[in-house]
Amino acid sequence: MTLKSFSNKSHIKNYNMPTLLGEYLNGLPIVKEKVRDLASIKKPRMNDLNNKKTAKPSPEEFYRIVYIAIKLANLEDAEFQRAIEAIFPNRPKEGLLEEFKHLPVEVRFLKRHTLTQSEVENKIGMAENKISRLANEKTKDLLAVELICFTEGLGLDVLETFKDIYGEINFNGRQ
Repeated sequence: MTLKSFSNKSHIKNYNMPTLLGEYLNGLPIVKEKVRDLASIKKPRMNDLNNKKTAKPSPEEFYRIVYIAIKLANLEDAEFQRAIEAIFPNRPKEGLLEEFKHLPVEVRFLKRHTLTQSEVENKIGMAENKISRLANEKTKDLLAVELICFTEGLGLDVLETFKDIYGEINFNGRQ
């Protein structure tokens, strides 16, 4: 191949760069097609999530893809948090109750369950009034990073929260 033909890049079929999710999955000893099949993600969607920076996973997609990949790689559940750090390194990490840490634990507990919509949206970097739009079913675009930030902001375990919301994913990793 000459230098001229190499610089043309016509021989490269995929110009897309991996997303942070794609990079994370590329670093695991797994076959992404197997993850895709077990997670019930369509091939074009999985390709977008792995290669297009504009593709943002829903919370359920993220949970299913990452958890199944971790299990196929024979890693412990603790890897789920490391995956979050790798895939969403610049997410807002402020605790939703941080400004109330001087209050007694009972009051913090009450405050945890009475946060206003605007407090939550502002602190986790969510668009204004998005929670209302989600509740009114005008939109179904809750992003994985938004649910992760909310869960972390309340001091909850993300994996356990996802399991509670979407159910356990039970398979032996060899399907």
